[in-house]
Amino acid sequence: MTRYYAVMIKVIQRLFQVCLFKASPADIPASSILVNFSIVSYFVVGVLVSHIDHNWTISLVASLADSLMLIITTKILLSIRGLPYRFEQTVTAMAGTGALIGMISWPVFLLFRQVEPHSQITSIILLLVLIVIFWSLFVVAHIFRYALDIRPGLAAVITTVYTIATLIVVGLTISGVA
Repeated sequence: MTRYYAVMIKVIQRLFQVCLFKASPADIPASSILVNFSIVSYFVVGVLVSHIDHNWTISLVASLADSLMLIITTKILLSIRGLPYRFEQTVTAMAGTGALIGMISWPVFLLFRQVEPHSQITSIILLLVLIVIFWSLFVVAHIFRYALDIRPGLAAVITTVYTIATLIVVGLTISGVA
């Protein structure tokens, strides 16, 4: 059991390195256990972040739609590029970094919802929200760049399309449940 925890700590450290652009998905071990752990973590953190604005049912469904979009998009993109063997590492990187950034940003989003709209601290918190959003987008582009072996500009375009598609799917899912 101690070895298991040591491996998990090492993987979490590596995911932080990906978030800091010091590692790529190739630096994460390919493992179905890690994929599952990352996806479950991403889903749970997504539910918690979504619950700031929505009830539990909507949060669960929205996070499920988001998680499925991550898995399906990654599978399609890697298949198109002829790199399906990178699936486990890429999904682990996408979901794992998404969960880490979500955990870091959750208090920021929570605080954003609790401050008065016209208070002096609102602009500082809004700046933090924007920093987290852009950081998350840059991390996704970083992962796509290395997982798909593409140029940074194309990774940015793919990240933008992926983000917009995910927002549309999650928005339609929420409107269907609400």
